[in-house]
Formats: sequence, structure tokens, C-alpha cells
Amino acid sequence: MPGLRAEMKRFLDLAGLPAAYTDKLCLSLSEVISNLVRHPPQKATRMDIAIETGTGGVRLDIADDSTPFATFDAICKTALARMRAAESMAENGYGIGCVLVQHTRVTYTPADHSADGRNHFTIDDRKQIPPPKEDATPQKNRARKPVIFLVDDDAGDLKAHHRMLAGLYDVVPLPDAASALALFRVQRPDLVISDLHMPQVDGIALRRQISALPDGDTVPFVFLSASSEGINDRGILRLGIDDYLIKPVSSQSLARTAERILGRREQLGRAIEERFHRDIQKYLHPSLPTVAGPWRITTLNRMAEVGGGDFTLHHETPDGLLAVLADVMGHGLQAKFFAYAYAGYLRSLFRSMAHEKDDIRTSDFLQSLSDAVGNDDFLDGTLLTCQSFHLGRGGDIRIASAGHPPPILIQNGHATPLPVMGALPGMTGHSGYHEYRRTLLRGDKVLFATDGFLDVFHQEAPDNDSDSAPAAPHTLLALLAAHGHGSGDQLARQLWQAFDNNRGAYNRAADDATLIIAAFEGEPV
Repeated sequence: MPGLRAEMKRFLDLAGLPAAYTDKLCLSLSEVISNLVRHPPQKATRMDIAIETGTGGVRLDIADDSTPFATFDAICKTALARMRAAESMAENGYGIGCVLVQHTRVTYTPADHSADGRNHFTIDDRKQIPPPKEDATPQKNRARKPVIFLVDDDAGDLKAHHRMLAGLYDVVPLPDAASALALFRVQRPDLVISDLHMPQVDGIALRRQISALPDGDTVPFVFLSASSEGINDRGILRLGIDDYLIKPVSSQSLARTAERILGRREQLGRAIEERFHRDIQKYLHPSLPTVAGPWRITTLNRMAEVGGGDFTLHHETPDGLLAVLADVMGHGLQAKFFAYAYAGYLRSLFRSMAHEKDDIRTSDFLQSLSDAVGNDDFLDGTLLTCQSFHLGRGGDIRIASAGHPPPILIQNGHATPLPVMGALPGMTGHSGYHEYRRTLLRGDKVLFATDGFLDVFHQEAPDNDSDSAPAAPHTLLALLAAHGHGSGDQLARQLWQAFDNNRGAYNRAADDATLIIAAFEGEPV
């Protein structure tokens, strides 16, 4: 994926497009391809990317031969879904909201509706000249108004209360409970304010039915009533409502109530997210032994506030150390949850295989993981790259990869990406995973890293037409050649300093970043 983004960025730069717009297109391309890789029941065997550029903008078309991904069609063609996507860059865990909010038109045409019998995901920004970088307003800086469902069968009250709140919030006026329930199934508001006494379905029944829906009981609820009777009714109190206002209600009182409840909800949400993030950080924090026989290992990591998660596993074998480096892709807390779940599953798989036999082939572990992902809808719900490597006591190293960036060998002042490649876990139709073997000399080092670290250096990469030698960031290779003679720990610290320096100029959202330097300090056997 980094190589594809780098190639597309070079092409768009040659077309003279603003850097901010180029980065936006590259990010959207990554999101679309990630979804096509992980979600269709039958994975794509071929993808074609067509780009049209001109003075009016860009049209990007991604064609594939997978089974149609219906969710794309629903999200892209439905106005309400587009509105919901604009509210959150992480909606539904697909990252499609990230694409929708950045482009003029986004469409998905399934194979049975296209002329060539293939699925087409199309981003079309033509007739809209991309704004200069200095005028671009990042989506994350645009304030989103909280959404309030206002439910009342009295047209006069509905109009009056709507006027009281409309300047401060995104208010959706609804004339009855049935309308509120129908909309609630496709859009979650931040607050519901409902009349208590309504014909057919009253406010109490509305609250109960909303609470029965997924996550419905977490949405704050306020009753409005022309009578104070029932305020202390135990049946109403057991509904878990947040307030009860008596009509006629003043503008100040209604606005103050909404502000207090929404402020409290936001405060609780932040506290829960922060605690969850801290717990995940403790659990996922990548770490490996600093010493494994003649090997000296340095592991550095930074966890992003949003995004997926990096994690490591390791197991001592009679002949060395077996380790796994994994990177779960995605956006938001849902991606963090998937990383947490994946880490737990891989630990169980790892321990089970280690219990069965002492010598685990790195390729066998990845094959077991891939088989499990392909047969499990939950695991197949997100994108994972993984690399397994064994550090032998005699300097022999064995590596297998599942969609992960290739490791880099640092030897005698030269830095060389190793030809270690393999399909993403769960991909069907591939011929299995192959174990790369090599014996290192004293002083040789191997670099393992995740996309979050490598992408910062991927501003430019040398042209590479070889299938056996994957491209690596040119600036990173230069740093390795210049500083590769020092110890592994010194090299890791120098690279991390360069990573921090480059990260400030990096335009994409921060991702988890992990760097591992394994230095062989013994004698080869």
C-alpha cells in the first residue's frame, strides 16, 4: 500500500495538483482498496486504477472483480448516509466517511450494473478546481453541531421549540413517535426531546422502543409535558430519562437543559475513550526481549490517538527467538477494539502452536492465521498485516510476511530491502506463505517496521520494477547507509529522531508506528 500511494502521489504531483489535494486522493485510494480487500466474500484477483486529470479536477476509478460490496452502494448513493458520514471520519469502521466528506461525488457501481461486468468505485472531483493548500480547511477543524430529535404532535409547540434550539444545534423536527423511530434506526442523534402525551405511541413507549434498539439506551432523553403529573412516577423514573420539563418552556430553560445534558454526555464520552485508550495502550504496547542469545533487539513504538494498533508476540525456541509483528489498520476506537481482539486471538494461536511443537516455521504460523481469518467473519472484518521472524543462535534468520512491509538488511554500510512478500491474511487463491532464510554475519542488522513508521519516510521512493526487491523509502535507505555501522540501539535512536523530525511535515493522520532493530553480535554457524 505505501508503494501504491507513493506512485500515485508522484503521478499527481507531475499533473501540477496542490499537495493537500494529492494527499487527500492518496488517502481515499488507500481506504477504498482496504475495503475491497477485506469485506467482499470473494476477494478481488485484479484491480485496475484509472485517473483522469485536467484543469477542472480529477476523476479516479477503481475497478475490481470481487463480489459486489453492497455497503458501498448504500453509503454512497443515499443522501442520509452521506450526511451521517460527514459527522464522523470513522463511521461504521469502514472509513468511507473519510472518502465521502472530502470529494464532490462518490459512487459505487456493482458488476451487474456496469458495462464491463466489474465493480467500479469512482471519485469524481471534476468541475471543481481543488483549493490552494492555504485555503483548505481540514474537516476535523469544522465544528459539528450536535443533532437533536425534537418529537411533538402539537405543530405549534414543535415549531416554537425548533426555533429556540435551531441556532445552536442541528434540530430535526418530527411530528410523531413513528417518524422518530424510523429515523433513529438509520441515524443516531445526540439527544431526544419528546412530548410525553402523544396519540398512538406516547413518549414513554417511544423511550422504551428506542432503548430496545442497539445503543439506544445510551442516547440522552428529555420529556416535555403540559402537566407536572407523573414527574415522580416510578415507571417514568425507571426509563432512565435525563430531565422532565413543563410546558410552556422558555427558550433559556430549553437551551440550558440541552447544553447541560450534551455537555455531560461529551464529558463522559471523553473519559471513557481516554480510559479505553490507556487500557489498550498497556495491552498492545509492542515489546520484545532486549537480548536473545547473540541478538540485541531494540523496539520503539508510538501509539496514535486514533487508528488501528501495532502489537508484538514472541516465544523462545530451543534455537532462538520467534517473534511476530502485526499492524491492524483502520480508524477510530472501533479499529483499536479490533486490534485488541486480534492481539488476543494471535496470542492464543501462538501459544497453541508453541505447545504442540518447539520449532514453528514462520510460514506455518502465518498460514494458520490466514486460514482462521478466511473462515471467521469477525476476524475478516478488518485489515491486518503481519510479519513472523525467527532469530537463530547461529545468526540464521527466517522471515515470512503477510502483506507487511519488507524488512531491510543493513550490512557493511549497505541497506537492502529483503524479498519477503506474501498475501494479506484471509486472502483466497494464493499459494501459501514462503519462508525466507539467510545467515547473518557479526555486526549485521535487520530492520522491521510498520506502515506508521515507514510512511513518514515515503515522500519519495526510487523507481522499482522488480518483483523480488520491493521498494523502500529512499530517505530511510540513505539514513541506514550513513548510520548503519553503529550499534543497533544507536541506529534505532537516530532513525526515531529522524522519524520525529519528518512527522511534523507529514500531512496524513498519525498512525501507530513501530520500529525494531535486531542486531547479530555473535559468530555465524
